[in-house]
Amino acid sequence: MSEENQPRSLTPYICGLILIGGLAALPFVLPPDGVERASIAQFFGRLHPAIVHLPIGLLVLVPLFEVLGLVSIWSHLQKSAGFVLGLATIGVLVATVAGWLLAWSGGYQGETVMNHLWGGIATSGACLMLVAFRQVYKSREGLVLIRLGYIPLLFATVGAMAWTSHQGSIITHGDDYLTKHMPASLRKFLGVPLTPPPAAKTTGTSLFATQIAPIFEKNCVACHKPSKHKGNLRMDTYALLMEGGDSGPPVVAGSLEKSDLYRRITLPADDEEFMPTDGKPALTHAEIKLIADWITAGAQP
Repeated sequence: MSEENQPRSLTPYICGLILIGGLAALPFVLPPDGVERASIAQFFGRLHPAIVHLPIGLLVLVPLFEVLGLVSIWSHLQKSAGFVLGLATIGVLVATVAGWLLAWSGGYQGETVMNHLWGGIATSGACLMLVAFRQVYKSREGLVLIRLGYIPLLFATVGAMAWTSHQGSIITHGDDYLTKHMPASLRKFLGVPLTPPPAAKTTGTSLFATQIAPIFEKNCVACHKPSKHKGNLRMDTYALLMEGGDSGPPVVAGSLEKSDLYRRITLPADDEEFMPTDGKPALTHAEIKLIADWITAGAQP
C-alpha cells in the first residue's frame, strides 16, 4: 500500500475537537465576572493585544493566496497557504486563550466582553476546521461537501475574525470608534445613526448633568457601561456611580480623601491604579478641578 493510500491518523482531529471543546467551556467554567485576580494572570492576559495582530494579518493572507493561486503564474502561492494557515491557527489559539485570561483576571464583564470572547472562540474553532478541511481539499479525497466547503468556510472565518476584532475595538475605544468619522453618505447607506446616543443618561441643568457627566462619558464610561464594566462599577448613570462596585462607592460626598475616584484620577500616570486605564489620556487639570469641586460641594446629581 502506497503512503498516499494509507489511512490518515485520527489523532490530530481528536486533538482539535478537544481544543475546541476546551475553549468553548471556558466562558461557562471560568467566566469573566468583573473580579480582578492574580497579577501574574493579568500579566499574561495583557499580552493579548500584542499577540492578536499577527494571526489577523496571517489569516487575511490565506484566502488571498488560495484565490491568486488558482492562476497558473501564481500557483506557487497555494503551496504557502497551508503553512500560513497553520501559523495563523496557532496564533489565533494563543490570542484567544490570552484574551480569556485578560477578561477573567482583569475585572472585565459585560455583553461586549462576552461577544469578543465568543468571537475569538468561534474563530479558533473555525481555523482548526480549516486545517482539517484543507487536507481533504488539496488531496481531492473524502467527502465532497468538505472539499466544496473549504473556500466558503475560509471566507466565513475571515468575516468572523473581522466581527470579533470590531468587538475588541469597542471594548478598547468605545462604541463609535469605527463610525465616529464615517461619511454621512456611508452612514445612511449602512443605516448607522448620524449621532450615536450618549452613554450617560443624565439630563438637567445641575453641575453634574452639564459638566461632570460629560467628563465621565468621555473618559470613563467606555470601561464602565452595561456592555463592559470593570470591577462591577458602572458610571453611565448617577445612581450606579454612587452605588459603586467591588471596591465600594468611588465617590463619598463632601470628602476628597475618602473618594477613590478622585484618588485614582490624581495618581501618577504610570501607577497601576491610575484612571483612566488602557492607555487613555489623563484628565486635564480643569476636569480634575471640576470633579473635586463637585465632590466637595456634596456630589449632588
